[in-house]
Amino acid sequence: MSKDKLDLSIIIISYNTKELTLNTLKSIYQHIKNISFEIIIIDHNSKDNSVTALKKFGQDKKNFTLLGIKENPGFGAGNNRGAKLARGEYLLFLNSDTLLRENSPQKAVDFLKKHSQIGVYSCQLLNPDLTVQPTGGYFPTLSRIFAWQFFIDDLPFIGRFIKSIHPHKPNFFFLNKFLDKNKIENKKDDKSFYHQPQRPDWVTGAFIMIPKKVFDQVGGFDEKIWMYAEEMELCYRIKKLGFKVAYETNSAIIHLGGGSGTSTLAVVNEIKNIIYFFKKHKSPWQLPLVKLFFIIGSSARLLIFGVLKRNGKALKSYQEAIVAST
Repeated sequence: MSKDKLDLSIIIISYNTKELTLNTLKSIYQHIKNISFEIIIIDHNSKDNSVTALKKFGQDKKNFTLLGIKENPGFGAGNNRGAKLARGEYLLFLNSDTLLRENSPQKAVDFLKKHSQIGVYSCQLLNPDLTVQPTGGYFPTLSRIFAWQFFIDDLPFIGRFIKSIHPHKPNFFFLNKFLDKNKIENKKDDKSFYHQPQRPDWVTGAFIMIPKKVFDQVGGFDEKIWMYAEEMELCYRIKKLGFKVAYETNSAIIHLGGGSGTSTLAVVNEIKNIIYFFKKHKSPWQLPLVKLFFIIGSSARLLIFGVLKRNGKALKSYQEAIVAST
């Protein structure tokens, strides 16, 4: 492999997602143009014959690296390993359950080259039916967690006063973000958060591009966070260095979602890792209040969505969430 510098290193974590990962790779080679790039895949001890299939796919590809490891150290740790191998000026951390529809990587590189104050970039994420997915939001604070867990951010106009950790369209008393939290209706007259360019605090790791010098300066992902909220914590440290986070709608990819995780895992690990975030970055006196808010909020959701709606998955998720909050 050439040791020459490249424009871009695309880093993908593979974990029992053979077909999804292969489809992601095919979409990359179909759409990416006009920039020099490499692909680095870190396979986390997959049991679905991923390594064999990926080796076969990449055998005739230039600048294609596959590293198979005999463990699953977590999303952030795997990406850190990929970043150490990277030769690109920019790093694109791309989920294995995504599909390019256009030359999104080049648009991202061009944007970052023009805006040196931006340390993190993400494009628009779409569901398979092309509705817009939520991606990112604002850092956790006591007021934001309180508003989230007590359904206050569902009240009209509350966003003017308390920015949401997970911005959504307010729906008074209908709680739509919990009933259908993965979609925002894609209407022409929609003025919702994710249909417009934003400068949020953090963005989702499904498509996240960072200049390599910034990633190296901040020390990469925190490997104590196994999965979920790791990109939030990384963005927090990058913003502390003085850089901004950009969410742009000049390009979009499809994010299938849930390829290597479960809803229970997401609910529980997000709570665990936000608690860790407070331990690491906030004053100690805030931690008991954060835990209390999560216990009350998870209990309410267990009652509403688990018991009253007789949803077994929700019941299990919020039972575990209560334990994780203690």
